[in-house]
Amino acid sequence: MKFLPPESEIGAFINFLPEELPSPVLKERVKSWMEEREFIIRDRDESLVFQMGLTFVAVFFYRIPLSMGPIDCFSLQAYALGRFGAQFLDDDDLEILNEKLKVGCLVRGHKRQILFTYNVLAEGIDARVFYRTLDIFKHGLDMTDQQINILMSTT
Repeated sequence: MKFLPPESEIGAFINFLPEELPSPVLKERVKSWMEEREFIIRDRDESLVFQMGLTFVAVFFYRIPLSMGPIDCFSLQAYALGRFGAQFLDDDDLEILNEKLKVGCLVRGHKRQILFTYNVLAEGIDARVFYRTLDIFKHGLDMTDQQINILMSTT
């Protein structure tokens, strides 16, 4: 039996702000930055999907209207411990992990897998800051993996 990565299935990633306006300008900027870095990107209507090492990542783009004017932001998402990992964690375990994480947040995703999310305000962002954001996101994924392994070893 051949297994597909979670991002290959419809609804694998979550648009947490479906009521907010999309930000096509920010999406195109990020897409061009990623192409410059030679990432292979799948452009979906509401997101971009790409791979960081063995991890699939989705990016959703939003333009949120505020009283001071609209702001652009984006949400990075990835599955913790791959497509099968972390399904064994219950809600109490998730709460413990989220208390220890310094970057991002863990939520239930597709088929009870654990989805790591990191939301970023994009106002004034340039390529250098964007790539630093990706580094921080990757660090958050690594911390998640480490914390899950610690939790597994103590239970």
